[in-house]
This record gives sequence, C-alpha cells and structure tokens, in this order.
Amino acid sequence: MTHETNNPYQSSFGSIVQINVKLLLAFSFTFIGWLMWPDTALGYGWGFLAICLFLSALGLFIEAIKAVLKLFVRDRALKKYMAQGNKPKSAELASDDALKNSEMIDD
Repeated sequence: MTHETNNPYQSSFGSIVQINVKLLLAFSFTFIGWLMWPDTALGYGWGFLAICLFLSALGLFIEAIKAVLKLFVRDRALKKYMAQGNKPKSAELASDDALKNSEMIDD
C-alpha cells in the first residue's frame, strides 16, 4: 500500500496508476487461468493452478474496486468542502490616512 497522508489536495495520479495495475493484473490472471484450464480430468494440476489464478484475480479486482470507491468518496468530500464559502477576495492595504483615522499610528 502507499503511504497515506491527511493532505486532501494530494494528487490522485498514484492511486489511479495503482488501480489500473491491479485491474490489468486481474485481467491477466483471469486470461492465463482460462488458458491453463484443462480439457480433461487428467490435467487436474493445471486446474488447481487455474483456480488459484482465478481467486487471485478476484482478490485483485475487489481491491481495485475498493480503491476506486475510496478515491471517489475522497473526491466527493473534497468537492463538498470546496463548495462551502465564497471565493477568496483580495483586500486593499491600509493607507496611512486610514491608519491615522483609526488611531493606530501617530503622525
């Protein structure tokens, strides 16, 4: 797993790459398991290996779906958070006259 931080603005690129790699491996394991599946009962050893590959592919697929959901929930929460409040506004610097009128500085 990757090192997680509490920074809500972190890039999603690493997570997306991780999801894609898991899905690619799941597809590859499924395809190889399908190729290894024996036609007769004499190839039971290959069948056992194929079943192991299918189960590994299922596990990787579930992990990828969990990562997608986690990323989706994080992005939705961040979007909801960013929707609160107004956009930042720039403020003018206080002039000498304004500071004198508010008695913050003397002549």
